[in-house]
Amino acid sequence: VVADTRRRRLVWVPRDLWSDVVGDRINEAYGRGGHELLRAAVRELGIPVESSVVLLRSAVEHALSGLRITVPVDRPRRYWYPLEPTRRLQDGAKLIVFEPPQETLAGERIHQWVGARRSAETPPPRLPDFDRIERQQILVHRLLEEGFDFTRILDDPALIAVSGASALEQLAFVRPGWALRTFTRVEPVTIDGKMVLIRHRSRLLPRRMWGGRR
Repeated sequence: VVADTRRRRLVWVPRDLWSDVVGDRINEAYGRGGHELLRAAVRELGIPVESSVVLLRSAVEHALSGLRITVPVDRPRRYWYPLEPTRRLQDGAKLIVFEPPQETLAGERIHQWVGARRSAETPPPRLPDFDRIERQQILVHRLLEEGFDFTRILDDPALIAVSGASALEQLAFVRPGWALRTFTRVEPVTIDGKMVLIRHRSRLLPRRMWGGRR
């Protein structure tokens, strides 16, 4: 997610987007080349970035522990999810359902909401990553509305990696009224035997803003 402080927007980049500078999906950038390669991969999309923050899963789990929050649900959403959040889907799955008009999330249900990728719908979505991104945006928007203390993620320095002080300073400007967007001009292809997304006339398209805003 890119925080654009000048335009006051958060931009989600699909994890499966192919990056030429990485030679793989963009979510492999940090693991292969640290902050420098991660920023280079984002800049390759035409999105200028100055600094970066990387969080371990355990940092997010710590910050969300004890959280209870209600999110709007526009339609029945059905997914296959691992038997436990940290297990692989191929080792066993369970059906999870989110029903309209809203769901109250706590504990494992939060992880199911932000992490589920395998749709149980027939036919499944053509690009499942965007369904998950939409749910993540809904949650982030609700957290901002509720004044969630995001600094809890920073409690344990061993669980985060920051390229420079300016990264955290800029994130502090994020507010509920910011626009939520997704890098959506992509198409699925196979590269080196991997199902990935590539840019297709790349541009940013506005996504729905919850709470009546656009």
